[in-house]
Amino acid sequence: MPKLGGVYARGDFFQQLAGAHKPSVDDMLSDRGYFGLDLSIIPLYDNIRTEDGQMYELLRNPGGNAIYSGLVIQDTTLDGKNLMFNADLTKDCATSEGSVGVREGNEAVWRSAPGIPGKAFEIRVSEDHIKWIEDGLFCLEGPMIKPGLHWYLPARDDGTYYVSHMFELSGEFQGVKARGFVAFDQVYMAKGGCLYQNRDVMMQNYGHIMWYTWATKYKDGSIDAGHFIFGHDRLGFAVFTDGNTVTATQNIESVVTPDPDHPPFAQYIRLKIDGEEWEFTPDPRGKMPAMLQKYPPTPQQEGLWKRVGDTREVDSYWAWGETETKNGCTRQSKLPTRR
Repeated sequence: MPKLGGVYARGDFFQQLAGAHKPSVDDMLSDRGYFGLDLSIIPLYDNIRTEDGQMYELLRNPGGNAIYSGLVIQDTTLDGKNLMFNADLTKDCATSEGSVGVREGNEAVWRSAPGIPGKAFEIRVSEDHIKWIEDGLFCLEGPMIKPGLHWYLPARDDGTYYVSHMFELSGEFQGVKARGFVAFDQVYMAKGGCLYQNRDVMMQNYGHIMWYTWATKYKDGSIDAGHFIFGHDRLGFAVFTDGNTVTATQNIESVVTPDPDHPPFAQYIRLKIDGEEWEFTPDPRGKMPAMLQKYPPTPQQEGLWKRVGDTREVDSYWAWGETETKNGCTRQSKLPTRR
């Protein structure tokens, strides 16, 4: 039976609740808060791979948040070894400034605001499908991997409520066929809060060791997709879906093996979830070293999550996330800030 490693102030738990939610266009567009928290950011982020062998990480915050208000692209075209920021691809794209979500039929729609210079964007999200267009650059769309997933970290004065919708993607990037996955997420935090920067309970207490959003599709048509967080004391969870059944648990253990040749990135991650072993294998070109100097300032790295010994043949995958080995590689009984 799990035991607490630390005793904290009233209202602080340092444990997360995770589960599934029913996708709702009305909820996507609502300005209501949850658990006393306000909508902070709407990250739309993905990984695609093109037929010519390149890999791209795409990011936009359509809600107009000041953090990365424009389109952000990291790709393998610059040095062939890592995912690097490619400003040449995004310099002429419109920012998200002034963009407001509206309902059109059964879709929530965000598009570049009138009067904002640059090439337009449009993001259309329904309860089943997404379509993301960046004028002159790409058009990608695909079905939702249902249901929606969410997690909540309560805290005495702060807290984080993270709502996620994941989709498969296909289309064209600069005229080349592309496939991948995307997450359309909405993050709620205490007033003035921002992930990684302010009133972020997990980060400010150096609580986590690993955090990933991921999906793996197999050639037999089956799929797994979810979120993993692992940290100190009782911090951490696994929530994932195969499109029908959702698993959600706090019974998670992990060991992160640092990459001795490429610190601070990971060489390998092993998880045990309800006794079942999973593994993360980094993509050889998946490191994002330039992001360490920007936002978020953590070792972000692409790769593949799957069960250890799974014999299904992988068709496509993404895993955008991070390891924070400076916080440790295995669980400590107490959060580093609360020893």
